Amino acid sequence: MKKIFLLALALTSVVLLSSCESTPTLKLYNWGEYIDDDLVTQFEETTGYKVKQIAFDSNEVAITQIKAGNQYDLVIPSDYAIEQLANEDLIQAIDWNEITVFDPTTDLASGLSSILDEVKNSTNGFDLLEYSVPYFWGNVGILYNKNTVLSTDLDGWDSLTNEAYQIAFYNSSRDAFMPALKATGAVTINQPTALEFDAAVQWLNDALTQETDVITDEIFDAMLAPSRYDMVVAYSGDANYLMSENNELDFYVPEEGSNVWMDAFVLPIGSNEELAYEFINFMLTYDSALQNTEWVGYSTPRKDVFDDVLASGGSFEDYNASYDVRINANDEVYRYNLELKTQMDTKWQEILANKGYEDEGLGIGAYIAIGIILVLVSSTTTYSVIKRRKQLNIE
Repeated sequence: MKKIFLLALALTSVVLLSSCESTPTLKLYNWGEYIDDDLVTQFEETTGYKVKQIAFDSNEVAITQIKAGNQYDLVIPSDYAIEQLANEDLIQAIDWNEITVFDPTTDLASGLSSILDEVKNSTNGFDLLEYSVPYFWGNVGILYNKNTVLSTDLDGWDSLTNEAYQIAFYNSSRDAFMPALKATGAVTINQPTALEFDAAVQWLNDALTQETDVITDEIFDAMLAPSRYDMVVAYSGDANYLMSENNELDFYVPEEGSNVWMDAFVLPIGSNEELAYEFINFMLTYDSALQNTEWVGYSTPRKDVFDDVLASGGSFEDYNASYDVRINANDEVYRYNLELKTQMDTKWQEILANKGYEDEGLGIGAYIAIGIILVLVSSTTTYSVIKRRKQLNIE
């Protein structure tokens, strides 16, 4: 009898294990902290499917992993990376008949429509909607402390060269060269001439002093009250979150122009299309899109959600300047340009090395601040909230 019981138990275990292993699982390759995990749980409970999340910290890492043959069902890269993936036949065209909760011809937020049109109608235009489904979008600007920065000193991207303030750049070659190219009058950030590129290099060399820091996710601790910096280069979505946590902050986008961008769902070749489209439809419902944008802080692609969160009483009513991203005359979307990207990466690393930046670019000011924080931690309870910056691109 005991043997029969043990045999039955063993068979039951095998069946249960087999059932677990056979549960359809969606492999989602995404930026870290770029989705409300509660939504993932809701999707699993509603559908009976599982979601395996894998994180990347730059578009370049994501592209490399996909090219290496690692199989994912859904990936959320940025615009220029989507263009590269499509050009190299690594992702498949979107079947919009499978998207039942979102119509890109009627449901897109108008600011996002202008970004998509900019890419589609430009030289060597590319239709991002052919290969991707919008997830979040935004721009890059300057997050600053209203109590310490004079409004008269917000003078374009040159504000970042004002030695009267404690300033931090973002450790990304693109997010360093964009302000530099705009500040020095380059016609475009996508195809600068040799003279324009050299002028941008000189601007960065002058801007990065011994008092300037170069940071990444440290921004989420550094700009909580009391903020460590007077001005930092920041993504609009991160600015939304930080302004909601620290009312001393505001967001400024120079009229010289900025980088506007979109992150979107793509389906790599060989993905489980049924699971992928079901997840996309779940995430793009009104309720899911609302919950996700309120948690992450970036601008939603859904026009109805977008309008509601900016309306009176909406979650982002007080952050119109950073949430309602409108593409202006001098704003641009980065396009896939491997030669320029390589050139920017190389020169950015040279600049950091020549300035003595080490350990991911931390400046002297950061080391001092870290020391102060360590002392404070010994006597007070602190916490940090780490959320994904939209196009983190640590070179």
